[in-house]
Amino acid sequence: ERRVKKYVRAIGPRLRLVLYLIFGLVAVLGANSAYLASITFLEYVKGLTYENYFYQIMFLVHLVLGVLLVAPVIVFGIIHIRNAHDRPNRRAVRMGYILFGTSIVLLLTGVALMRFDFFAIKDPRVRSPIYWAHVLTPLLVIWLYIMHRLAGPRIKWRLSLSWAGAVLVLV
Repeated sequence: ERRVKKYVRAIGPRLRLVLYLIFGLVAVLGANSAYLASITFLEYVKGLTYENYFYQIMFLVHLVLGVLLVAPVIVFGIIHIRNAHDRPNRRAVRMGYILFGTSIVLLLTGVALMRFDFFAIKDPRVRSPIYWAHVLTPLLVIWLYIMHRLAGPRIKWRLSLSWAGAVLVLV
């Protein structure tokens, strides 16, 4: 008698909570990043320094949010890959692998840019490419996420675009 393999959702109820946590952290981190990037761009264009006390607090918030994001992204990625690795939609699976790998690169470059008493990358020839990888990788992650999700449930564009518009206005 043949055994029918039980269908397992790629994202179950508990994993969905982790995903919502990631979405929340990414949404706030994205707004924070937009602020930090706008100040950096303004300094570059004007040749003046705008890094005041508020900027320093926002930079600290960026570090804290980034560190808080590491474990949920890794846990979610591993469990989601385990649940979805043998799905018939191979394009979605491949894009998921690439998305997870790129997310890991984003997290690792963020950690590499942090300065600790016991470890700090200070050489500008090494630090600069890591910085630019950390700045550009989120754009790649967003694109890969959209490509990965095109194979799954519909993306709630209205919610995403509303958040992006609110962040733009605030920044």
